[in-house]
Formats: sequence, structure tokens, C-alpha cells
Amino acid sequence: MMQRDVHLTAQGLLDSLQFKPGDFGDVALVSGQPQRAAACLNFLENPVKNFTFFGYSFWTGTYKGKKVTVGNGGYYAPDTAFVTELLCEGGIKTLIRLGSCGALREDIGIGDLIIADASLRGDGVTSYYVDDSFLGEADSVLTQELMDLSSAQVKTHRGPIWTTDALFKETKEVINPFIEKGAIAVDMVTNPFFTIANIKNVEVGAILSVSDNIITGELGFSNINFFDSQKKMIEIVFGLVDKVSV
Repeated sequence: MMQRDVHLTAQGLLDSLQFKPGDFGDVALVSGQPQRAAACLNFLENPVKNFTFFGYSFWTGTYKGKKVTVGNGGYYAPDTAFVTELLCEGGIKTLIRLGSCGALREDIGIGDLIIADASLRGDGVTSYYVDDSFLGEADSVLTQELMDLSSAQVKTHRGPIWTTDALFKETKEVINPFIEKGAIAVDMVTNPFFTIANIKNVEVGAILSVSDNIITGELGFSNINFFDSQKKMIEIVFGLVDKVSV
């Protein structure tokens, strides 16, 4: 039988990756897709790779004199949880997610942007961290800054995101109760991202590009509007980094 309290901690893993305090910036821009993280990396001056682990890589450089960390931080809920823990343990003060999602309202189009202000649990990993009543929340000031910058350039919506583990089980029986709770979109990441940041007392926000619409059935994964909005999303987030003291 296991006698130790825990097999592995975030700090223990960082130590094994030869990570040192101060290697990260105060703010981290976190994407699921590696190509989105690579696009963010192009904005940094003199980036240095912090680590690569299980295919997740992070770099830290400067943007207009501010130290910023970028990387790919999880496709799904479980990997998002452990990567987010690593970032929090590594000293990040502000986490911003650049993601994608499916719309849960008919009026939300492919390529629109969504600013998540809360998250609803449909994933399994966060049950190991918090009880069922816990609501993941974005920082209100950061969320408003994102909303102001985004809505000035792109059709933008604000509201809660439902996170699921089961892509092919997005049935009306499962989805409609979350819509009734206020969810305007669904993804596979935001709830663990918000939850871990909340319990670690790290400022957190998320901006997501709409790739499909669950209500209308429209699929836009190869739609030019989806690709264009991802580029715009990155520009918006770096505009936020430039504007605020992070």
C-alpha cells in the first residue's frame, strides 16, 4: 500500500525540469493548439524555452518591455489541469487562455469571439480539487478589459462556458440543462483552467474563437472566419498585455 501523501507535486515536477524561480513572466498566454502558441511566440523578443514536458512547451520573452510567457497548455480537461498547476506553482500572476469553443446560442456565429466570465463543470478532473458547488470564475477586471478590446474589433459575446469531456455526447439531454444554467458556449478546457487558477489565487481570464454552433449544427473548423478570428484574438490579447500592468 502507498504510504506517501502524494506521488508527485507540481513543484517536484518543475524541479525535475530544472525550472528556476523567476523563469516565467508575470503573465502567461496559454493556448491548446501548438500553432496558436507558435503565433503568440512570434510576438516575443528574445524568447527562451522554459521546458517541454509531454509535448507541452513554454517560452518566456519580452513584449514591449514586459516579461511574458507563452505556450500550449492542454487540449482537454486533464492535461489542462496539470499544466495550469505547473504555471501557478511557477509564479505566474495572470493567466489568459486563448481557446476555441462551440456556440450554444443561435445568434453566435462562426468566428465570433467569446469572453468567458465563469465556467460550468462537465469535466471529471476538477472533482478531485473542489466540490460540486464550486463555480469557476474569471477575474472581473481582466474580463472587462478583454471585452472592451474585443468588442471594439469583432462581434463579441460574454458569458459562462460549459466544459465537457465527451465530444460525441453533446446531446440535447446533456446540453440543455447547461444552457438553462446560462452557458453560451462549450469547450473541453475552460473549467479546469479557471478552477485551478481560482484555488491557487491566480488572476485568470479567457477569450475563445467560435468554431461551430451546437444549436444550428453549423461546423466551421475550416471556415475562414474561424481562422481570421484566431489571428484577431491573439492581437487583442497582446493589446491587453500592452495596455494593463501585468
